[in-house]
Amino acid sequence: MHRTVHIIEHWDTPPDAGQLYLRAQGFDVQVHHPWNGQAVPALTGDEAGVLIMGGPQMVSEHEKWPFLADEFALIEQAMARDVPLIGVCLGSQMIAHALGAKVRYAENPDAMAMGFYETEALADNFLPPKMRVLNGNAQGWELPQGATLLARSDETVHPNQAFSYGKTVLGIQFHPEVTREVFDRWHSYYGHLIGRPGTQSMQVQNEGFAKWQGAAIEWYEGQLKGQFKDVQT
Repeated sequence: MHRTVHIIEHWDTPPDAGQLYLRAQGFDVQVHHPWNGQAVPALTGDEAGVLIMGGPQMVSEHEKWPFLADEFALIEQAMARDVPLIGVCLGSQMIAHALGAKVRYAENPDAMAMGFYETEALADNFLPPKMRVLNGNAQGWELPQGATLLARSDETVHPNQAFSYGKTVLGIQFHPEVTREVFDRWHSYYGHLIGRPGTQSMQVQNEGFAKWQGAAIEWYEGQLKGQFKDVQT
């Protein structure tokens, strides 16, 4: 049978580049919307991987969203069963929280990242040199104990950009999964946040998308290929 990838979403979004790539590679992609009342999956340990995606919820205020408790349990289950686990933005913050790290607003609570920011790889070949990656976040994580910091940006309000934990866990603060359709939906929902400290104008974001996002998507596909187990037919 084809190997299953469970994807947890947190808002009403079109399929992103990760979903499209995994389906094209023959994975059994199952998308779950706990924010909309769906249950989180129970893992057997034989899954190809779990993706916890971004969304508008805040980890430091997780009691406002009771369904996040089930997602934290899913994260712990994936780590206990050595199921490859990737968290993107909110997903990375949730993994960091599950590992005991603090997740918080910037020193200026009105500040946030929205746009493309130069990011430095702290591990060999993790990112192309001087890569600019798309951020859209109001909170960031401190590095969990025992984790390895993989990327950092001095241009954003939350400098930590990626970490690994053990051999099966990857947390990514930025958004390499965003297609043009997702980008447009993102701004129809959250464009009113442009103008807050740390954000970029719509023009700068559009220019960044045209110049950088194709490379980010290609990079992301490589991470998925390397992190998740091969398809079994």
